Amino acid sequence: MIICLLFFVGLHSVQAQIGTPHAFDFLNLPPSASITALGGIQATASADSSILSSAAWFTNPAANQPQLHQQLSVSYQPYYADVDFATLSYSRSIGKKGSWGGGVQYLNYGEIDSYDITGFPLGTFAAQEYAIYFNRSHQSGPFRFGINAKWIASNLGSYGASALLFDVGGMFIHPKHDFTAGLTINNLGLLLNDYTSLSQSRMPTDLKIGLAYKPQYMPLRFYLNAYRLIKHYGAYYIADNNEKPGYVNKILRHMSLGGEILLSRSFHVLVGYNHSKRSTLQLNQLSGGAGLSLGFTLRLRFLQLEYARAFYHVAGGFNHFTLSMNLDKLNYKKN
Repeated sequence: MIICLLFFVGLHSVQAQIGTPHAFDFLNLPPSASITALGGIQATASADSSILSSAAWFTNPAANQPQLHQQLSVSYQPYYADVDFATLSYSRSIGKKGSWGGGVQYLNYGEIDSYDITGFPLGTFAAQEYAIYFNRSHQSGPFRFGINAKWIASNLGSYGASALLFDVGGMFIHPKHDFTAGLTINNLGLLLNDYTSLSQSRMPTDLKIGLAYKPQYMPLRFYLNAYRLIKHYGAYYIADNNEKPGYVNKILRHMSLGGEILLSRSFHVLVGYNHSKRSTLQLNQLSGGAGLSLGFTLRLRFLQLEYARAFYHVAGGFNHFTLSMNLDKLNYKKN
């Protein structure tokens, strides 16, 4: 039991391949399939983008916009080894009072085998983490500002931790061209209680900057996002050895690239590339597509369906599904 629990607590305090010595790192998982398909990182979203669902403000609180009024989004992502990640979000616009939102993120590690220090089996224990979000955003000219307040809890067997965190974000929306720029600081706040009296958990605070641009006569939208702009320890080591990459490689590990192909008004194809995932998760002689992702969005009258498949390792990829519903249009059709 002690060995297994220390292992999971240690995930938040020791270096992994890409180095994340923080608690609550599940907060950095993409909340929707479209964001997963575009490389997993997103700090901005244009009005016609596939990204723009009520889950978008999980990454940048300013992304909660009036066109998301009465939208409900549900997302599900089955990870490796029976780990499941899910999000639920709702947005509502209240005139001059701006846009408001609420949501939940949930990561379930499933049932984990437990052993004592001699290796004798002691049964199983459960491990899960979740966050409850509240959002507020408003527009001022071409600028939009937002804030998320969220309560975080992590339960790893008999060990637990909680925190009160905030996201602060802004977006510039060009009044004439399909161009947006966003900046967001995520996971600022304080730890309410830690796993043990000896733990020294740190928050996964991050600064992200994003650009989205669609040329006027091209059915393409391009995305460029920079993240991990606040130092992350161990982020520069190459997988399977202790060699450090060059200067350009270091810069690329802070970038995520994405493209959106607008085949029609209702059907978009998405592709993405994350260099950090590729550099740290591929094998020396075989990449297995690590860092690549793709997907699509299908828009119907009151529904938006999103699907993504992302590749982290030669062992295979994982799927991500999102369903967004406009409750106003749904009620109208029923009537």
